[in-house]
Amino acid sequence: MLKFLYYYLRSMRLYYGFVTATTVMAGLCFSLEPFQWTPKNMAMIGMGFFAWGANQIFSDWCDRKEDAINAPHRPMVTGALSPRPAFALSALILVVIAVVSAWISMWTIPFLLIGGALNIAYSRLKKVPVLNCLTYAAAISCCALYAVAGDMDRCPSWGFALVTIVLVLPAHFLMCHNSYYKDVKGDRESGVRTLQTLFPSVVAKAATLLLSAGAVVISCIVAYGLGESYWRFLQPAVIAMLAAAHLICIQKRRYHAATCLNCQLCIALLHMWWFNSTWPMELASLVAIQLLFLWYNDEKE
Repeated sequence: MLKFLYYYLRSMRLYYGFVTATTVMAGLCFSLEPFQWTPKNMAMIGMGFFAWGANQIFSDWCDRKEDAINAPHRPMVTGALSPRPAFALSALILVVIAVVSAWISMWTIPFLLIGGALNIAYSRLKKVPVLNCLTYAAAISCCALYAVAGDMDRCPSWGFALVTIVLVLPAHFLMCHNSYYKDVKGDRESGVRTLQTLFPSVVAKAATLLLSAGAVVISCIVAYGLGESYWRFLQPAVIAMLAAAHLICIQKRRYHAATCLNCQLCIALLHMWWFNSTWPMELASLVAIQLLFLWYNDEKE
């Protein structure tokens, strides 16, 4: 039993849970600023954190063909994690999340379903370049709409929903694009079509550079509007350093370190809009991700 739980936790890849949890927080900040640590908000953030990991079990099963090449040490690939009990536990976690979400507000359920549907669509659209990243980004962005609906206890208006998506979707699009560098070999053999597999590496790296530079410029504009605080440009500096370090790791093919930085960069971009009120949570998330990578120290996992 303990062995099963150990490999289940490893398969959850907990560092990514901070991405979905932060996206939930972003939705809460947008619907009610400044952010408040109420029991309801903490419950929604916690569910956002564990929803990623529970879903990752199904994703690992669907991607086991390319993972056998890209990440042959993953428990689902090696057989260390038995699929059926893992599926059962993930299904139980998702049911609990759905029940608690319905208790918070029935309006959260549509966004859980939409996010799940988009996640399934993403697995089907991996062979369509750019659209695969957009579908992934839309799926994760549903976490923000889930939070808005839960906080407001009603369905957000189309305009409100669109603005929320615009604020969080680009960070997830960039993260998805950046995540493909480490999987080029397996993606090519399994027919996944990304900029990294279709074109010379310089094309994908140029896209990463342009998107990252755009993120830094936008963060500077946002920081300028925060007021006269002497530390208002700290967040753009953090984003620039993470983006630059990620590009260096990609160039040197240090893909494991790049994965860590990619995750941290996404977190920083999501906190960009509400940095004044959420910076302690951002700092804690960046440190926690770095520490988790001491446990996830196998590049082939």
